Amino acid sequence: MSGKPVVPVDEEAVKAVIQSKEIYTAFQPIVSVSTKSVVGFESFSRGGNSMDPTMLFHPDLSPETKLEVDRLCREKSLLQFRSILGSRDDLLLFMNINPAILSHVKEKSSYLKEQIEAYGIDPENVVVEIPMCAATSMVVLEYADLYRSFGFKTGLDACSIHDTWGKLISALKPQFVKVGHSFYDANDSAPYAAKALEGLLEVADKAGSVVIGQGVEKEEDSFRLLMSGINLQQGFYYTKDEKDMTGDPTRMFFRKIAATYDRYKKVRGAEVKSRKERVHAMFKSVTAACNRFVNVPQSKFETSCRALSTKLDEIVSIFVLDGQGIQLTSRPHTEPAPGRSACDGIVGTGVGVDHSLNDYVVYLDMGYGKFVSPPFTSHYTGEPACIVSKPFIGDGGKRYILCVEMPYPA
Repeated sequence: MSGKPVVPVDEEAVKAVIQSKEIYTAFQPIVSVSTKSVVGFESFSRGGNSMDPTMLFHPDLSPETKLEVDRLCREKSLLQFRSILGSRDDLLLFMNINPAILSHVKEKSSYLKEQIEAYGIDPENVVVEIPMCAATSMVVLEYADLYRSFGFKTGLDACSIHDTWGKLISALKPQFVKVGHSFYDANDSAPYAAKALEGLLEVADKAGSVVIGQGVEKEEDSFRLLMSGINLQQGFYYTKDEKDMTGDPTRMFFRKIAATYDRYKKVRGAEVKSRKERVHAMFKSVTAACNRFVNVPQSKFETSCRALSTKLDEIVSIFVLDGQGIQLTSRPHTEPAPGRSACDGIVGTGVGVDHSLNDYVVYLDMGYGKFVSPPFTSHYTGEPACIVSKPFIGDGGKRYILCVEMPYPA
């Protein structure tokens, strides 16, 4: 239970704001960092200078008042966005709909469509955002389909690592999915959050959704999102710069996007260079290991594997397959980390096991001279690893495959 006090609802004050139309709208840009441009804006509404920020959207307001507030906020947003759209007709307005009103409007209501078209705005320029916390409602899903039929885009807002986002993205198939800080925080859970973000990106890709990183507050946030492949971002980081002396907010804004991407390219470039060096060293080690098996009789493979696994610290595990992908040796490996299981049945290894359908065999059969698997969590170390496979010719001219599990050169 939260310790934060709940402000009692003041419906009369909200009704007074509605009557006077004292709603103030601010826009936060959604930027494309790599193209150094703005793709759209999310609108935020507040009521009167003296009103508590939470009052306008208080959960205890009557349904009728909630509906009036929602429509007035949209009216104010659309009025301001119309002038912005005049300079670029491809910009998007990301606009939240209060899910609590949907069960209180006429079934299949076209009010939103008519309201937007009254301002001369094409529904295709509008993204109707649905909060993650409300997206499980059947009413919300039905209205999302209705809005799409009107030509609106849809977005899933404020996704957290703790949400059941996989099921909802698949069901809703929004054009946009916004992920919050929990996916890219630099804390103890960062490695697991990064894996969760990889999963979300894969689901979003299959659903045809574009992912936006929200809540970007500092350069490091932007870098972590870019490293994950998230180019569209929004947050206070892009709308403020304490070091700016130009007095020109627009110039500062675009200069900051460009400077952020230029610095990211330098950081990423250095990491890529370092990774190339590590990959080169990894291939060199595997080639040297492979040379130990050339023209060696098959009966000596097991001894050679055990010797190499003991001698070379960079080897996590090692095994040899025949030309058809059948395992010929055991899989000597490093000492398992505490809590890790090295049981052959769990790992899927052992003399006679068929590896012919695994990529590290298939790609060699296709003519590749060597292959590096995608990263996986090692059963032995619990750390990211990969399998490097390389064919060699043994005694008698027979073709074999050496498979070496090594730390992934991230």
